[in-house]
Amino acid sequence: MPERGDERVGDAERQQVIDLLRAHTGAGRLTLDEFAERAGDVYAAMTRRELDAVLADLPAGVEVPPALADPPSDAEAPAPPRGRARRVFVAIMSGSHARGRWRAPRRILAFAFWGGVDINLRDAQIESQVIDITAWAIMGGVTVRVPQGIPVDLRGLVVMGGCTDGTRASEPLRGAPVVRVHARGLWGGVTVRTARTREDRRAQQERRDEARARYHADRAERYAARSRRRRPDPPPMPEPPAPPGLPGPTWGDMIPRMPPPLWGPPIRRGERAAAAAEPAAAAEPAAAEPAAAGARSNGDTPAPSGTLTMMVTDIAGSTGLAESLGDQRWMDVLNDHNTLVRAEVEREGGTEVKAQGDGFLVVFASARRAILAAVGVQRALASYRAEHPDHPVSVRIGLHTGEIVDVDGDVFGQNVIIAVRIAGEAAPDEIMVSGLTRDLTLAGGDLSFDAGREVELKGLSRPWRVHRVSWAPTPA
Repeated sequence: MPERGDERVGDAERQQVIDLLRAHTGAGRLTLDEFAERAGDVYAAMTRRELDAVLADLPAGVEVPPALADPPSDAEAPAPPRGRARRVFVAIMSGSHARGRWRAPRRILAFAFWGGVDINLRDAQIESQVIDITAWAIMGGVTVRVPQGIPVDLRGLVVMGGCTDGTRASEPLRGAPVVRVHARGLWGGVTVRTARTREDRRAQQERRDEARARYHADRAERYAARSRRRRPDPPPMPEPPAPPGLPGPTWGDMIPRMPPPLWGPPIRRGERAAAAAEPAAAAEPAAAEPAAAGARSNGDTPAPSGTLTMMVTDIAGSTGLAESLGDQRWMDVLNDHNTLVRAEVEREGGTEVKAQGDGFLVVFASARRAILAAVGVQRALASYRAEHPDHPVSVRIGLHTGEIVDVDGDVFGQNVIIAVRIAGEAAPDEIMVSGLTRDLTLAGGDLSFDAGREVELKGLSRPWRVHRVSWAPTPA
């Protein structure tokens, strides 16, 4: 004997639940899209427990209205109560739409003259079992979107135009509210179609993201191939002739020792000072170098790759500041700025990718140390401004974490673009980070962020959430 709730149900029990869903939809508790989704669960249910789950979040004791076997005609449809306002959508050489969660009354009027009206009933809360939409299209268009399975009755005439029922071919849900569209017009069009579901929109967005990622990857590959064609490997240089009777020097003896490569490990301040104070031993043969110095070559230290945090800095109002200071003073200020930024980057173990004009692009293996470096830069510049009141240097800083594409020591990809755009959203003396970078560092407890906001980043299809990092100048 099956346990309570595991009894199998038949069509009569399923229809009772459909009637209850219809009553809740008419009361405004469910939208048309929610009714269609739950009705599909009812028809797929096999046991009493599955039917009860469909009604679990709805109140009991609701009076069930009589079911509608077929779409009613104009004479059979009940008249709306007196005094109830009619919802009107007008588009005259413009557009008008209804979408999202809104209340759809018994009667709706749509008028389009050299314009377009779009009525989306997917998330609408209805007030009756029949919705009458009178659609006038005069050299314009009216579109009505309904969830799949909602019965539609399209009737009327558009002179020298068209009336199209583009709903998906599926069995109408028994007991569902009826949408009746009365088409009128001249040189226009009235169309009824099935609204896309959330799954359809999510799948479309995923396809767009995949296509965008493939585009950026192909672009980076083409750039790398073009760079290789433009910069072929130089031919090997011949050894200089040796004087008679003396061992000849090699090219390695004549080339002085170069500083560590860009992608090598960061050099601390003491190491930089020691390197500057070294005598002219750079002319010694490369074979006499200690093993520790060779450990910073490109062959021993791979370039950073994978998931990194990018920091982008930009001097606010640099053009006006350079004009007011003059070329010589501006170059002195710019050199001071570069020295301060590089010192904080080295302190937190960052790697400077490029410095163009008045801005830097730096990558970090740790998101937390990247933010600490940004805070250090702002504090250092605040102290600099206090010591030099006539040099008001303010910097915008943006940070984002993600995968990068490494091409010949430079970084490319969508995540680099996002970091640049976030820096553009920051105000002078502000540090702005993406939501992902903030989430990666929030658990540490030593960094403070605001509540964040949604922003539209130039060139990107969807909004991004950014947060401002709270920081204070170092006490004097």
